[in-house]
Amino acid sequence: MTWLDRLVFSRSELEPPLSFWWWSGLAIISAVVKDNIWLHRQIYNLYPNIYVMFHADSGLKKGPPVAMAAKYVSTVNNTRVIAGRSSIQGILKDMSQAKTTPGGKIPTTDASVFICSSELSSSIVEDKVATSILTDLYDRQYRVGEWRSLLKMESFKLNNPTVTMLTATNEAHSNDFFAKKDIQGGYFARTFIIYEHTENRSNSLILPLKNPPNDEESINYLKALGKLKGSFLPLGMAEKCEGYEEFWTDPLSGESGYLSKAGLIYQQWYYDFKASMKNQFNKDETGTMNRFGDSVLKVAMLLSLAEKPELVITERAMDEAIRKCEFLLGNVRQTTLGAKGTSLNTPLKVKIIMELLGRENQQISHQMLLKKIWMHYKDINEITELMASFEQAGMIKIEMNGNHILYKMTENQVEEYKRFFAGKTK
Repeated sequence: MTWLDRLVFSRSELEPPLSFWWWSGLAIISAVVKDNIWLHRQIYNLYPNIYVMFHADSGLKKGPPVAMAAKYVSTVNNTRVIAGRSSIQGILKDMSQAKTTPGGKIPTTDASVFICSSELSSSIVEDKVATSILTDLYDRQYRVGEWRSLLKMESFKLNNPTVTMLTATNEAHSNDFFAKKDIQGGYFARTFIIYEHTENRSNSLILPLKNPPNDEESINYLKALGKLKGSFLPLGMAEKCEGYEEFWTDPLSGESGYLSKAGLIYQQWYYDFKASMKNQFNKDETGTMNRFGDSVLKVAMLLSLAEKPELVITERAMDEAIRKCEFLLGNVRQTTLGAKGTSLNTPLKVKIIMELLGRENQQISHQMLLKKIWMHYKDINEITELMASFEQAGMIKIEMNGNHILYKMTENQVEEYKRFFAGKTK
């Protein structure tokens, strides 16, 4: 098992969803390696810093995985950790200053930070520019050298700022915290959104765990990763050589070269993915898909590091990165569906669509629909007109069952939405 596999397995007896532990582990590796390592992308270096946000109801145990991440990165002690409530000005100020730690001093030239909080809206004091600045700071590949921020009260100068972030929120807080600019302006496109609605299992924690976590072992491995510096081996070369034996001709430019096995997996996926973007039945208003190629590569780098402390992207890591990231497309869609700034921004429409998708045979009577969504409409005519528009669009069929009106989503529409929320691009 990889370091990440062992980390998740040792928490499999606990209540938090396993995906929370998995993505916390990935964020931990990201925070520890910072910008010490990268993948050369011909015109820029891609660094493996990531933003991860858990999106789940209150009480779904988002806190323990986030607390674990803060503990591990703090113990490794090679990057500053901001785990409490802070303003964006406070975060920038901390990044710009030298920091004395039990193991020494993080110099001012290292503007790396791990923002880690189990509630995003309370960790970053409400500020209209906060997510805009975090969006800008995410792109480490374009922040080479000095970065300046001029705010009302202070100005900040950072050298090669590198931000990794692990936060959590729920629907109520996210609706209040995120504005249209966050959804369409790039913040969501840069964030891995982990959407969960059920716990892993029940565990009162009265009895000892059969396979308890080994924190010391996990942290020792992270310390080894923290010592790595340099570039990952490239995924492709101009000439055939050992490790680069997969011949590839670009279908658009006609240029050819030789790829590693992981490079071939990525190249084949990337061209299929780009082609499928032209056939989306619903517009991507977050910009996630336009940045998706780099997102996959970041995850592939981190997964390779979880296998062994070497700067080589493996086939296994690339396969898993593609699979995990494609699934997250559905999470973005579920989180932003009906949000401010999206085309389907009417809560009533979203409620009806989700109600139909969640029911057996994707059908519901008019009377039952009124009972289920009575808080979301003004009068019955609004529902009648809306369902008529759905029928005209080919989304549903309206039938009579005795004296009852029955709404049924068409099979094609059901399949479209299932693929959509599963993150499929075809």
